[in-house]
Amino acid sequence: MRKFFVSATLSVILVLSLAFSVFAEDYKLVVAGGPQGGAWYGLAGALGKEIEAAIPGVRTSVIPGGGVGNIVLVEKGEAKLATTVSHLYNSGVKGTAPYTGLNAKHLLALANIGTSDTCLFLVKKNFPANNIQEIKDKKLPIKLITTSKASTPALGTLRILSEYGITPEDIVAWGGNISYMNYADAAQLISDGHADGIVAPVVPALVELSKTTPLKLLPLQTGVIDKLVSKYGYSKIVMKKGSYTWITKDLPVLGEPNILLIHSSVPEDIAYKITKLICEKPELIRAWGNHHASFKAQTASNNVGGELHPGAIKYYKEKGYLKK
Repeated sequence: MRKFFVSATLSVILVLSLAFSVFAEDYKLVVAGGPQGGAWYGLAGALGKEIEAAIPGVRTSVIPGGGVGNIVLVEKGEAKLATTVSHLYNSGVKGTAPYTGLNAKHLLALANIGTSDTCLFLVKKNFPANNIQEIKDKKLPIKLITTSKASTPALGTLRILSEYGITPEDIVAWGGNISYMNYADAAQLISDGHADGIVAPVVPALVELSKTTPLKLLPLQTGVIDKLVSKYGYSKIVMKKGSYTWITKDLPVLGEPNILLIHSSVPEDIAYKITKLICEKPELIRAWGNHHASFKAQTASNNVGGELHPGAIKYYKEKGYLKK
């Protein structure tokens, strides 16, 4: 009887060991970043490599995406980890625009990784307008670029234009157009003279563009910023004079709390280890743009727009960063 018991016990242990081994070897983590040429895409790639090095058995792959589209990618399980912004996470869970009726059930947050500028209206310095209202008043045929329709700048572009009473159809009627593409291609078109400007956050591709093509910023009216903050949950931040060549004075702009979003099916121990990784190696986040430079583990659980993953909660509580 004892031999049988020992044999049965060993068999169970063997089965469990094999099961764990298969799980560890087979676990795939698709990471969705932003458009190619942007900080989020680079961050997603760097994060994927670090996760593989830190968590044996987990294999990552990185795909381009955008803040808007990444909500749907994670909800559907097509990505398990993604960059996005807090107000879109909140909208996805509530099923409000731009996710009317979605009522997401599988979204959880991992960390707040910094507040970014968003939807800067950058045009070539010789563009014949110094503010957005002039574009409407003069009916200028602006050839405008923003990022893919799955991205937050594309959504923000339409929201900004709407506050000025401008529709995409108006721009076409004036002889212009709005194109949607990645940052690298956008920078090339502006440099070549095939486009007048872009609505986007500051990303490496645009910083490089400004070195050869003089740019200027068409500022948003303070009242427009306040309305967008009130309506959609953006934040108002101040870009300091001299931050970039086109910032000639301290200027209020739209901001968005950036977050890492994670699918609820990701095991608690993996979510815990990813949270631990970024919090104990903060340079991994800080390396990707000014808006990530102030990332701190102590505040990573704040203002994420919704619920945190249990694995993240476990880490933050262990460190004393989260009291409740």
